[in-house]
Amino acid sequence: MSQRRVLPLLLVALATALPGCAWMRNVVGVRQAPVTCVLPPNASKEEIVAHLNGNTAKVNAWKTDSATISIRGQGPIPISVGASLYVEAPRNFRLKAHSLAGDEADLGSNPEHFWFWNKRNEERYVFRARHDEPPEKMRRVPIPFQPDWIIEALGVISIDPQEVTMQPGQPGSNTVWLVADKVSPQGLKIRKCTLVDTCQGVIRQHAVYDMQSRLIARAILSDHRLDARTQAVLPRQIALDWPAAQLGMTMTLSQLEVNPARIPEQIWAVPNIAGYAVYELGE
Repeated sequence: MSQRRVLPLLLVALATALPGCAWMRNVVGVRQAPVTCVLPPNASKEEIVAHLNGNTAKVNAWKTDSATISIRGQGPIPISVGASLYVEAPRNFRLKAHSLAGDEADLGSNPEHFWFWNKRNEERYVFRARHDEPPEKMRRVPIPFQPDWIIEALGVISIDPQEVTMQPGQPGSNTVWLVADKVSPQGLKIRKCTLVDTCQGVIRQHAVYDMQSRLIARAILSDHRLDARTQAVLPRQIALDWPAAQLGMTMTLSQLEVNPARIPEQIWAVPNIAGYAVYELGE
């Protein structure tokens, strides 16, 4: 399976119109109330991680059937579709995109496999791979994303304070970076960088770089809101970007249900789609 053939599939299955610059104009003569930060300006790494993990501990799962996905790929025109999105720690994830013409794409993960499908792909397959494939096999899989990284960006995975070091953000920005050196499923050394807004106490960005400091993937999180029932703070917009593959998407989440009473087990199953055979990417 060549990368040239698989990447068009991901244009709809994944494929960022990154959020524009947010700005505020001060009104002359109106004094703005001082901002009360949730963390002190000299907060330690341990304090910051404890605060973030305290929020994550409130969220085991969430779902929405009212998401909008804005997709940008190698074509000139962005695509916007509706979607249902489900996530549950530690490895359950499902994104189903749809239009007036019906189901368009399906991307997901469970404890054993991850998969993706696109109705408009010329090759009629549901592409599937195991999480535990040997690195030498995964290097042959032309997939520009890591399912575990997507799940982490969706806010249900805690940070191990022993794995990260802290580096300052831009002066005056009330931000710090939490940096961890890891190994990708392809067996390559990578660096994961998480940008934390220490005033708001939220994650603004996840980024993954190779050892030559080239960006592999990035998630920008914005429009954080408090869930009244669980008191968890979650973003309502997530922009994902894979620069090398020229793929990206922005997810806008509405009617988010945090810790739903039940998510049916079949949500986490590899889909059985009529007319589409399963293609094992690791073979």
